[in-house]
Amino acid sequence: MRVPLLTAMLALPALASAQTTVYSNDFETGPLGAEWSGAGSRQSTGGLSAFGFGQQHLKNDGQTASILSLGGLGAHTSMTLAFDLAMWDSIDLGDTFAVTVDGVDLFRTRNVGGTWFDAFSNYGTAQCEGPGTRISGAFSGDAPNYGYGFWRDCARRVSFTFAHSAATAVFSWQFPNAQGGSDESFGIDNVVVTTTSALSSNTIPEPQTYALMATGLAALALVGRRRATRTR
Repeated sequence: MRVPLLTAMLALPALASAQTTVYSNDFETGPLGAEWSGAGSRQSTGGLSAFGFGQQHLKNDGQTASILSLGGLGAHTSMTLAFDLAMWDSIDLGDTFAVTVDGVDLFRTRNVGGTWFDAFSNYGTAQCEGPGTRISGAFSGDAPNYGYGFWRDCARRVSFTFAHSAATAVFSWQFPNAQGGSDESFGIDNVVVTTTSALSSNTIPEPQTYALMATGLAALALVGRRRATRTR
């Protein structure tokens, strides 16, 4: 009796927050939309479709940032940005990549005292380094080649969660020293932005919440009576 009761009671605090998807785009159909600005266009994902990418993604062939601007966001206390990152064609160790929100870095390659932090590369001795988690296959020489140029390509799955409460959010993705075209570029796919908000203490619980609380209280009372009986 006590283990299910404890499990039920511990589940109650989860009701104190709510997540809302405020934006998503897989770039498969339709125009990009006015929320997108800067560089980038819808292009094929080539062989990366085998790793969760769709048939199309937002590919950036130059050094200018791709920018997503969101507005009209409801009250929230934190935000999560998730996306798939394509790394195309011989990105060298020491190349720079940056993801920002409202001008604040979520990820940025930097060199401090000769040591690279948040490295971004997939060529030479580099094994698909960058934000998030690698999701594509292992390297063998210049393979695998998933599209565009003849150099190695790879992909990563990325998610950032951070404090945020403003009604607007501006995200940017930039490879400022990219060689561009068929030699060094990046792309993003499956972009999802969610917000998390704390529910008011005055929020009226759902009927099932009342039922769970009543069951827990009844079980506690039953356990108390049994203990009292045993001690007599």
